[in-house]
Amino acid sequence: MDNEVVLVYTLDEALNHVGFGRFQILVLVYAGLGLVAEAMEWNLSPAQETLLTSVVFAGLLVGSYSWGFISDNYGR
Repeated sequence: MDNEVVLVYTLDEALNHVGFGRFQILVLVYAGLGLVAEAMEWNLSPAQETLLTSVVFAGLLVGSYSWGFISDNYGR
């Protein structure tokens, strides 16, 4: 155990090592889509805001259940 080498990276070193690729581009695209969806709530009536919020939570419900099922069956 005394001869064990432990590699320690700073946050900057780890980010430089990972680089900027397809995954980071997808994260930026999804974050941008979220920003666009948030901006679309401007100038809506209260009924439209309520409907939009309800649809978002319904999507979260269906998505969480679906991805939970998929990860339980195929992810392990």
